[in-house]
Order: sequence, then structure tokens, then C-alpha cells
Amino acid sequence: MNKLIERIKHILKTKEIRSKILFSLLILLIFRLLSSVPVAGIPAEAIKSLFEGTSMGDVLSAVSGGVLETASIVAIGLTPYINASIVFQLLGTVIPALDETRKEGPEGRRKISMYTRLLTVPLAILQSFVIYSTLLGFGLITKLGPLELATMVATFTAGSVVMMWFGELISESGLGGGTSYLIMLGILAGIPGSIRSNFLTMDNLQKTLFIVISLIMVTSVVIITTAERRVKVQYSRRVRTGGALESYIPIKLTQSGVMPVIFAMAFLSFPQLVGKFLVSKNYNEGLTNVAEKVLDFINNPYIKDGLTFLLVIGFSFVYLSVVFKTDELAENLQKQGAFIQGIRPGENTSDYLRKISLRLAAVGAIFLALLSILPDLFVRVGLVNGAVFSGTGLLIVIGVILEVKRQVESMVTTRSYDRYL
Repeated sequence: MNKLIERIKHILKTKEIRSKILFSLLILLIFRLLSSVPVAGIPAEAIKSLFEGTSMGDVLSAVSGGVLETASIVAIGLTPYINASIVFQLLGTVIPALDETRKEGPEGRRKISMYTRLLTVPLAILQSFVIYSTLLGFGLITKLGPLELATMVATFTAGSVVMMWFGELISESGLGGGTSYLIMLGILAGIPGSIRSNFLTMDNLQKTLFIVISLIMVTSVVIITTAERRVKVQYSRRVRTGGALESYIPIKLTQSGVMPVIFAMAFLSFPQLVGKFLVSKNYNEGLTNVAEKVLDFINNPYIKDGLTFLLVIGFSFVYLSVVFKTDELAENLQKQGAFIQGIRPGENTSDYLRKISLRLAAVGAIFLALLSILPDLFVRVGLVNGAVFSGTGLLIVIGVILEVKRQVESMVTTRSYDRYL
């Protein structure tokens, strides 16, 4: 305990780390203040009524940062930005020019990031209009005039752009992982109320099961998130006494972190939002019936869990292809005079690393997908009265906390080295 306290003191004494922590907390404070500023023309009760009894409200609320139900100026939050990111991740796998741009290194990533920001704006405008039109179709709000409607859409869109900017600021000047950080804060904000409501309705046996299952889930997520395979690498040009210098390439079981979970949540919310919109407008009886069937299909808890399971696995592999470039890694190793024992440099090394990463990703993706739906299954079979948060929420919260921990430890280590330079 004393060591932990001393370590915390050491971290807080480091000016750079302290500045990043304070900056992240400042962004959090501004975010929560903005979430209490209502947008004109959309009452919070209307949004709550729209999503009542469906899984879409929980999904959209989590992706937005937990502020959708407030109908504030940042209500739609990061959903358009995440959807834009999904679009470019998927397009990169089918459009060679886009994939080539991504391979250009920092400059290519900067271009993709700029394209993502530009696409976020029209997506935010579209989502704002869809929410308004859906609420109007169900009679939950009164019709707005052209100027009021334009103001409402512009406010929602500006709020979404501000949230995107906050995420990038935290990534650059804060503790890192800005988008995940803001989503995590939204999930954490709802935990105290969930714990209170669950414990009020549980008997002693259910409370015990609730605590035990929660601890097992948290421990499992920590183990899976931190698990990695270390591929030994030898450097022929760096000789020490007794032979070539050895190092290793760490390949994580969940190489893509919590992003597949976030992408799956955002992707699952899209057909539900479109379905609600079509039902509210009632353009055509046949189209309305199809939309209602789609909504009933997705809102079925077993179907929703099945889709979540498949989407998490799918996005795990898609994201792996983006973040873990084995060709570039093999090329860099060859330039540095490094090799994996028993594997030829170049293409053979790339194939070897790709095979390992795909095998690990398959195991990690299945674990992520299972953990995403387990809390809901436990509630459904009666093991516990209610989950504090969904499995996807649990993965996001713990994943972000571990990432922040790694960032802080990395900065502490760097500062420790600086003293000897």
C-alpha cells in the first residue's frame, strides 16, 4: 500500500504527467457542463420516450458519451465521428487508393484523419435531422419553423464537432485515447445509479452473486486485455558477449483494443435509427412493415447479442488489418539487421507474423465477443437481477483505464531515463 501511495506521489510530482491529467480533467469538466445546456426545440423527455423499451437508446447513449438522453448541445456526441471512422476503415479494404494513402505513414494517416473529420459534419447533420424527423413523426415534439430547425441542426452538429475536437485534444495533450476516454466517462456516469437500483431489489444471495460475477468479469477482461505473445527477435548487427542481442515483438491477444467493441455498438445503432425514422414517417405501408420487423428483429435480446458477437469479431479482424501492418514491420526489421530465428527476412517474416497475429486475434476476438454479451445473458437466466453496465461497456471502461495506466507508466519511465541523459 505504501509503495502504491509513493508511486502516485511520484506521478503527481512529475510536471508533464500532472499537466496531462489536469488537462484531461478540464476537458471532462467542460464536457459535463456542455451536457447540461439544452438544445432549442428538443425536450429531453421526447428522446427518452422515443428510445423507451428498445436497446437502441442504451447503445446510442453509450457511444454519445452518456448524454443523448439530456437532449443537450452535445447530445449526439461522437456517433457521427465513429461512423465516419467505420466508413473509412471499411472503404480502405476495398479501395486500393485509400489503402495506399494509409500506407504513406504519418502523412497518409493525417489525410485519412482529415477525410474522417470532413465526413463527420454531413453525418452529424443527417443524424440531427433524422432524430428531429423521427420525434416529429411519433408526435413527441411540435413542428419547428425553418429557422428553428436550422438552428437545432446546426447546434447538434456543432456539438458533435466539439466532441470530436475534445477527443483529439485528449489524444494529443491529455492521457491519450480521446474518443474511448469520453465514451468511458459517459458509461461511468451511469454506474452509481445502476448499482443503487440493483441493490435495492436484490436479496443477499443475489448481491453475493452480483459481486462475485462482477469480480470474475473484471479480472477476465484485465487478463485478456494485457495478454500478449512475445516473438523473439535477434539483431545481427548488435553483438554482445555470447552472441547477437535479443529482443522481442509483443503481439497482444486483443491487438485492436476496445475499438472493435465501440465500432460494433455504433454500427448496431444505425439500422435501428433508420428503422425508427421510417416507422415514424409511414411513407409506405409495406416499407413501414419492413422497418417494424427489422426493429423487432434487432430488439430481440438474443438477436441483439448474436449480432453484437459477430460484429465484435468482424471489426476485430478489420481493425487488425489497419493497426498491425506485418509488411511494414518485416521491412523495418530487415533494415535494422534483425530477424526471427528460423524465419527468412522479408516476405517470410511478414507471413509468419501475420499468421501469429491472426491466430491471436481469433482467440482474442471470441473472448471480446463473449464478454460483450455475458452480463446480458446472466441477467436473462436469472443469475443476477441486473448488470451495472453492459459487457461492451465493461470492456470499454477497463480497456481505457489500462491504456491510461500504460500511458502514465510510459511517461514515468521516460522521465526516469531523462535523469541519466
